[in-house]
Amino acid sequence: MDKINIESLLHDFNKERDELGKIIFPIVERYNLPQKELIEVCQVGKFIYKLNENLVILDKPNPPKPDFILKNHSKLIGLEHTRIFSENSEKYNRIRSLFEYSEKVFAKLYPNETVFASINIYNDSFEYKQSQKRELAENIAQYIQSLITNQERQKPDFIENIKLMRHSNVSFNFDEANWQGPYLTNERLNEEIKKKEAKLEIYKRNESEISEYWLILLIGSLSSVSYQLSENEDYKNDSEFDRVYLMTDFDAKIIRVK
Repeated sequence: MDKINIESLLHDFNKERDELGKIIFPIVERYNLPQKELIEVCQVGKFIYKLNENLVILDKPNPPKPDFILKNHSKLIGLEHTRIFSENSEKYNRIRSLFEYSEKVFAKLYPNETVFASINIYNDSFEYKQSQKRELAENIAQYIQSLITNQERQKPDFIENIKLMRHSNVSFNFDEANWQGPYLTNERLNEEIKKKEAKLEIYKRNESEISEYWLILLIGSLSSVSYQLSENEDYKNDSEFDRVYLMTDFDAKIIRVK
C-alpha cells in the first residue's frame, strides 16, 4: 500500500471519528449514562453515521418509551435497540460480570493505577457461586497488580494467561480463545423481532408525536455468544415496525430486514 492510500485511509478514519462525535456527544453530555448505555449510544451513533439519512439523536428516554428518539427534519422516529445472543450467553455474561466487578475492586484498591488487562481462562469456561464473587474479584485485582509491580503472587487457578497494556483507565477484558459465534438464522432473527413487537402497542399509546418506529438488532461483536452473518441466509422479514435493521457491531455492516 502506497503513501497516498495510507493518508486517504487515515483521513477517512479521522472524518468518521469527527462525524461520530457530532452525533454522540450531545446526548452523552446531557445524561450521566452508565457504561452499558454509553455503548448503546455509540452503536446507535455508528448506525446513524452509516445510514446517512440526516438523523440526529434527540433523546434517550426511560421505559415505557422507546430506547431512543431520533429526528429527521420534522419527523420523529422511535428506535428500539437490542442485541441478539446465542444460547450459552448466561455463562459468558457471568464471566464478564466477574471481570467488570474486579475492575471496580481494582480501581478502589489501587486508585493511582490504570491498565488494560486481556484475560484468558482455561477452556473459555468458569463457573462460580454468587457468594464467591467478591473474593474472586479481589484475587484477580491483586494478581494483576502483582504483575504490574513485578511481585510474586499465586495466579488464580482458573486463569490461563493475562496480557497487560497501558491504558487511560482500568479495563479488564475476557479474551476468548474460541470467540467465533454461530451463524444467525432467519428463524432466530424473526424470534427476536417478534419479542420486540410486543412493546409497540405501549409505545404508540404513549407517544402520539412519533411518526415511525424502527428496530435495530446487533450481532457480530467477536464473542462466542454473538451471532455472525451468514452469506447464505436471506434475512428479509415482515414486521409491525416501520423499518427493521440488522447491524454487525464490529464493522458496522447494515442490512435492511424490512
